[in-house]
This record gives sequence, C-alpha cells and structure tokens, in this order.
Amino acid sequence: MADPATILVVEDEELVRDFTVELLSDCGYVVLAAANGREALDLLDREKKIDLLFTDIVMPGDLDGFALAREAKRRRPLLPILYTSGYTNRFSAGDMGETFGPIVAKPYRPDQLSLEIRRALGTAAP
Repeated sequence: MADPATILVVEDEELVRDFTVELLSDCGYVVLAAANGREALDLLDREKKIDLLFTDIVMPGDLDGFALAREAKRRRPLLPILYTSGYTNRFSAGDMGETFGPIVAKPYRPDQLSLEIRRALGTAAP
C-alpha cells in the first residue's frame, strides 16, 4: 500500500488553517501547516516528501500565494499547486503566470476541497 500523500497547507487565518488541516487529516493525508509563505518555504526545505502545496493567495508579509508558488516551483519544479482565496474574482490566469493552478473559492465545502485535492494529486476518478 502506498504512503499517504503529504499536503502543505499555507493559510494565515488560524481557524481556517485548523479546519483545513483537520479535514485533510480525516481524509487520510499527512498534513503540514504554515501560517505564511516564509514558514512554508522552511518546511519545503526541511521536509523531503511534500506532494502538494495548498496555499491561500492573499496573505500578509512579503510572500503572497503567487510569490510562494513561484519560489516553491523554483525549488521543486514538479510540485502541484492548488490555490484558495475568498477573493477569486480578483485574479486571472495572468496573475499566476507559470505557476497557474486551480483556485478553490472560500468558503469551501469539505467534499469540494476533497475532490480538488484528489484532482491536483491526480488521484480523482474521471
């Protein structure tokens, strides 16, 4: 049996981060959590197995979700990225450039997030 996928969740809102970590853990994933882009990059440098980056787009500090994704792709070019935001109407594919990936609108339902995670990992049934 294969090891469960490891997902790095990056979310500055503690309640949303805790909810997402619990939800994904209940789905059988190994979940790492970061409150900002810098914490996420530290985890990317330390942890060998990260199968998916699930990041909020709008975050305080010098790294929003797009900047984090660009740096994560520089470090791990094959890392899939799934974005989330409560402001999805603000963004276009041009904002994401080479780090384009799907955006899950907040608030998301557990079944919706589970499906998008499986799609991003390539494990969703067609």
